[in-house]
Amino acid sequence: MEKIIYLDADGTLFHHKGYVPASAFRAIEQAQANGHKIVLCTGRQLVEIYGDLKKIDYDAIIAGAGGTVLVKDKLLFDGHFSQAQIHRLAAYLNEHAIPAVYESRLGVFGDAMTKRAMKARCEQVCAGLDEKQARMHGMTLFYNSVEELDPKEIFAKPISKISFLETKKPYREIEADLRDEFDLIRATFAPLGPESGEIGCRGISKATGMDLVNRYFGVLASDTAAIGDGENDFCMFERAGVAIAMGNARPAVKEKADWVTADLEEDGILKAFAWLDLL
Repeated sequence: MEKIIYLDADGTLFHHKGYVPASAFRAIEQAQANGHKIVLCTGRQLVEIYGDLKKIDYDAIIAGAGGTVLVKDKLLFDGHFSQAQIHRLAAYLNEHAIPAVYESRLGVFGDAMTKRAMKARCEQVCAGLDEKQARMHGMTLFYNSVEELDPKEIFAKPISKISFLETKKPYREIEADLRDEFDLIRATFAPLGPESGEIGCRGISKATGMDLVNRYFGVLASDTAAIGDGENDFCMFERAGVAIAMGNARPAVKEKADWVTADLEEDGILKAFAWLDLL
């Protein structure tokens, strides 16, 4: 029976050092050859799917934590903040000097302050690495993908998600200030810092993207599986027929899963696919 497998990117399929394990490539190719569908389900925007992540021929992509849903070249959904919401968020982030990346399916953008803060994070997390390792590190790739623009230019874009870097203001305070209108989660991309986070449109999530993909392919939720490692994957776990946590996932994520596979670096995807009988 055909199944749809929803894969998170960072920490699940893609290592922050900039690679997808060879065993994951093999597992995906074999599963697709056996008639199953592979869907990348990520908080990343389409333009942030690069390097090893782009070498996979996904059957569909849910990007921007549900803000963009794409089946091959067919755009099924494109959600974004209203202008009023963007201006409220920008005013808040500027007031508290919180560097933020404004994300859309057209690109990822930041002002001069954000680019400076990201460069400083790159230097911090890449300290001790050789030149090649630093160049391939996920934080470096993220920094290079962010286009520096004037705020007025940024606000003219269809922004679907905002990622903010760690600052002196704790995540819990930011979440409390904004949760009346927006959905917030802690960032799952570790190099941004433990107090970093993501701001999303209310009611748009990886799970709503899964619903669209399931309907498109005519597959029941019970015939799907989700594999993830972060708190932003909870909605995937709740929607999928089977939920699998990576071995490197946080304890709270493992508790929500039906099964825990090995770490990303220890053939976690391959072992999960074998457990699901996809190979």
